[in-house]
Amino acid sequence: MTTPNTASAIVNRLKKNWDKLKPWADRFEIEAFRLYDRDIPEYPSIIEIYGKSAVLWDRRDPELDSGKDQNFADTLYALEVLGFPEKSVVIKRRERQRPRGEAVEGEKPHGRQYTRTSNAPSAPHLRSPTEFTVREGDHKFLVNLRDYLDTGLFLDHRLTRKIVADEIRKRTTAPDRGRKQLKMLNLFSYTGSFSVYAARAGATVTSVDMSPVYLEWSERNFIANGLLTSNHRFINDDVLAWMKDGFGTQTGPYDYIVCDPPTFSNSKKMDGTWEVMRDHRWLIEKCVDALQPDGMLIFSANRRDFKIDDEIAHRLRLNVKEITRDTLPKDFHDAKLRHVYRISKIPKAADPIGEE
Repeated sequence: MTTPNTASAIVNRLKKNWDKLKPWADRFEIEAFRLYDRDIPEYPSIIEIYGKSAVLWDRRDPELDSGKDQNFADTLYALEVLGFPEKSVVIKRRERQRPRGEAVEGEKPHGRQYTRTSNAPSAPHLRSPTEFTVREGDHKFLVNLRDYLDTGLFLDHRLTRKIVADEIRKRTTAPDRGRKQLKMLNLFSYTGSFSVYAARAGATVTSVDMSPVYLEWSERNFIANGLLTSNHRFINDDVLAWMKDGFGTQTGPYDYIVCDPPTFSNSKKMDGTWEVMRDHRWLIEKCVDALQPDGMLIFSANRRDFKIDDEIAHRLRLNVKEITRDTLPKDFHDAKLRHVYRISKIPKAADPIGEE
């Protein structure tokens, strides 16, 4: 049984984090942010706030955290003290080393139903009753906390989205830019948050994803932000096959490409398997082929020990800069959460490998 005394540690930590993050979030009009990430080892949960709701990610290890049922109950109690009653809390659990966006079946610990995936609406632009809008500065995104494992918005890339949009806006408004329309390609586009940022900054965006559900969701995000979907492309295809077959190059060249692939995938919709450490070289090469000479690729990998192969930078004559720390938001403290790289082509005049 939870009491104020048994839950004091987690209650105090959540209050401390709330007092630190909520004023910051309000100032920048951020309605979705991470409140807690296993700050206290005895309370192995991740808590994210989405407006008036909270998502509690249960990160207990079956062996290491056995016997911590009381601590989990105390965490729920602490959320209620903070103003999030049980009806506004959604509990989720992701299998360890499960790639982004891949669903898992639910369990029922403590008599509470874990979130699991369900069939999505099949008609374009049809909102689920459990879908609602959260603000991220000047942008709006539709999230769904109950029907899918992921919520529809990856909070860790909030700053990466801004970096891309700022650079597009800067180039779009440059005096010497002329009337040329900037083009961006968003691979593994999910629900289109990068696409929305880029489109609002002035780029024409091509979003490619294997899931028709996510692409329809992307279109609704465009509509929520006052963007005309007819001005942009939403391509439902196996991203890896699409790039291997040269469609990135055929539809380009692009000024910007964002590529945020899964760590591992063996989807029935694709041929073979994908593993980011093993396969990133050819995908980066295909992305570079689809870039303008002065274009930029943002490549992100969600494997903690990921590192781009140095050989590919030399062979393709690339500038590769890791910008992971520059993209880590204030509400995240795990610098190894994912790795983000800014990749561009070395101009021929500056290329030390140039012709003799």
